[in-house]
Amino acid sequence: MKNKPHYTEPLSTALRRRPYGNKAEITNTVRWIAITALFLFLTLTISFLITGKDKNALISVIGMVPIVVSIILLRRDAITAPSTLLAITIIILITLLATFGQGLEDIGLLGFPVILIVCGLILRGQVIMYLTFFIIACLGWLGFGSYYGWYHPASNTIGSIGDFYIASIIMLIAGNSIYHLVKNVFDALARAEKEIELRESAEQEREKVIQKLRSKNQELDRFAIRVSHDLKTPLITVAGFLGFLEKDIKSGNYEKVEKNLTQINEAAKKMGTFVDELLDLSRVGRIVNPPTDVAFDIIVQDALKAAEGLLEAKQVRVKIEAIFPFVHVDRVRVVQVMQNLITNAVKFMGDQPQPVIRIGFAEIDGEHIFSVRDNGIGIENEHQERVFELFNKLDPNTEGIGLGLGLVKRIIEVHGGRIWVESEGTGKGSTFKFTLRKQPDMIINP
Repeated sequence: MKNKPHYTEPLSTALRRRPYGNKAEITNTVRWIAITALFLFLTLTISFLITGKDKNALISVIGMVPIVVSIILLRRDAITAPSTLLAITIIILITLLATFGQGLEDIGLLGFPVILIVCGLILRGQVIMYLTFFIIACLGWLGFGSYYGWYHPASNTIGSIGDFYIASIIMLIAGNSIYHLVKNVFDALARAEKEIELRESAEQEREKVIQKLRSKNQELDRFAIRVSHDLKTPLITVAGFLGFLEKDIKSGNYEKVEKNLTQINEAAKKMGTFVDELLDLSRVGRIVNPPTDVAFDIIVQDALKAAEGLLEAKQVRVKIEAIFPFVHVDRVRVVQVMQNLITNAVKFMGDQPQPVIRIGFAEIDGEHIFSVRDNGIGIENEHQERVFELFNKLDPNTEGIGLGLGLVKRIIEVHGGRIWVESEGTGKGSTFKFTLRKQPDMIINP
C-alpha cells in the first residue's frame, strides 16, 4: 500500500491534460509547436520585407503576437488556453500560406486534420467542433476569395464553389469523427477512473480491516496473558490458605482457622468480581438493550445515584454545568459509562482538599460532546492513550483490575462515538470527553 500511486486529480482529466502521462512532456511539445510557428511567421515577415510587401509583413507581425502570448502562458503552467490560441494561430498561418500559395490546392491544407487530432488529445472534445467550423470558414475564404478575385493563387488556378463544398464536407466528417473518437476515449478513461477509485477504496478498507485485526490479535494475546495471571493469583491464594486451614484444624488452632477463612473468602470475592467484569466486557456489542430516546440529564442522575456512596465517602462535590440534549442510546450501557467515569475520577483525586467533578456538554461543528472533568492528579501525555487499554492500571495500588475505561471505550464505540482524555499533566486534573451521534437512524445498537 505504501508504494501505491496517489491520484491528485481525476484520471480522465490527468490524461486529457497529459496524453503522454507527463505534464512537462506535453507542455514541451506544445512549446515546440509554438516556437516552430513563431519561426515560420518570422520567416514570412522577413520574406515580405525583402519583397517590399510591407502590408503583408505587418499582418505577419500581428500573427506572431498570439504565439508569444501562448509561450508566456505555457511558462505559467497553463495548457488549455495557450493550446487553443496556438491552434487558431496555426490555422490562420496555414490559410495565409495557402493564400500566397496554391489556394484550395495547397498541400499545406493537410495540416488542418492534424491540428484537430492534436487538439483532441490536449483540449476538451467540444473544442474540436469549434475549430472545425473555424477551418471551414478559412476554406470559405480560400474558395470564395479565389472565385471572386479577392486574392490570386500562385498557380493562377481559380477555385470553384464545388471545391469549397467538397473540402468543407471532408473537414466536417474529419472533425465529427475525431470528436466522437476523443469523446469515446474520455468516456473510457472516466470508467477506468471510477474502477480505480473503487479498487483504491476497497484496498484502503482492506488495509483498515487488516490493521484492525492485527490490533485485535495483539490485544487478545495481552488479554489471554493477563486473564491467565489474574485468575491464577486468587486460585493460588485459595490453595495456599486451604493448606494452612487443614493444618490449623488438625492442630485445633481455631483462631487461625477464622483468619484463613477470611483470606479464602476475599480471594474468592476477587475472582468473582474479575469473572463478572470479564462477562460484562464480553457482552458489549452482543447483548442488546433496545436504544431509546432519553434525556441525558436522567442518565447523569442514574449514574450519580449509583455512585452516591463513593461520592459521599470521599466527600466529592459534583457540579452539572450544562443543559443536556436528548440522546438515542442503550440507556443502561451509557449510565454504566457515566458511572465508570465518575468513579474513576473519584479514585484519582489524590490528596485534593476540595475534590470536584464537573459534568458538561457542548455542541461543536454539529457534534455532541459530553465531558467529565475532575481536579485530581491528572494524566501525563504519554499515558493518555494507554488508560483505555484493557488491564492497564497506571496505579497498581488502586481498586479494580483495569477493565473500567476499556469497557467505557467499547460502549462508546459501539454507539458510533469516540472517547479521549485531556490533561495538562500531574496535579492538574483530567477531562474525559466522548461523543454520541445525534441521528437515531445512524446509531449502531450496543
